[in-house]
Amino acid sequence: MRRLMLILVLFIFLFVPVLVSAQGKVHYSLVGVDIWPEYDQPAVLVIYRLTLAPDTVLPTKLMVRIPSSARINAVAIMNSANRLVDAPYKNAVQGQWSEIELTATTLQAQVEFYVPLVRNDSARHIVFEWSSENPVDRLDANFLRPFGAESVFLSLSPTDTGPGQDGLTNYHVRANDLMAGQPFTLTIDYRRNTEDLSISSLPVQAASTPGLDTPGRVSMTGILPWVLAVIGVLLIVGGMIGFIIWQRGGQGTSTGRKQAMHPKENKDDNIYCPECGKRAKAGDVFCRTCGTRLRI
Repeated sequence: MRRLMLILVLFIFLFVPVLVSAQGKVHYSLVGVDIWPEYDQPAVLVIYRLTLAPDTVLPTKLMVRIPSSARINAVAIMNSANRLVDAPYKNAVQGQWSEIELTATTLQAQVEFYVPLVRNDSARHIVFEWSSENPVDRLDANFLRPFGAESVFLSLSPTDTGPGQDGLTNYHVRANDLMAGQPFTLTIDYRRNTEDLSISSLPVQAASTPGLDTPGRVSMTGILPWVLAVIGVLLIVGGMIGFIIWQRGGQGTSTGRKQAMHPKENKDDNIYCPECGKRAKAGDVFCRTCGTRLRI
């Protein structure tokens, strides 16, 4: 029994640290870096798109370094539905770096932050540096040229240049097989004679040109016959109503004219005594003056 306990203790001290170390090992298969100066703020927006190696044991802790002068905008992980969701994190400043600690439950995570842009009149200067204790198979850095930027210079030759976000020019720089602790530095210089942000300088464009099959579009060719038919029905109904009103109005006018030409005599108001001519009152049968029977 004592021997069994001794073996168990030796196993814990010798093998458990190895297992924990293997589980906590982080290896990036791809690190995508977007560098967008003067895009939506007068600073440099940097986006880390982190992809872990397929054999990574999950969940695992990530320690992501960003400059201590950075202002964190978002920290997110990819959920099981392949959607980025906000992730809880801790942030600790150590010298020139700020270390973000988060737990990855899938192979993808994202960190966004802003760093100050160095300006000297129209000149702009950016120094980007990647630093990590974890190896990276491939790092893709993408510099988005601001609207109106001129005389662009990159310290590393771009792998390719082409259309990027919102039609702005993208400069792509690649680095392969970065070892743990091996830094990657990219210096960018350009000139710009405006303070307008790129996102506010872009022209507004329609998503697509409306056509005959565009949802919600109404064709006048198809609806015009229905409009004419409704107008015709309204005219017919209105004519019939007008004719009826005219007929009733005519009859009432004719009756009124007849009554005016032949007024009805009111015997109660116009009864006079045939003998003395005295006007009688309503309801009288005999004259109140001479007693003669009235002609009612």
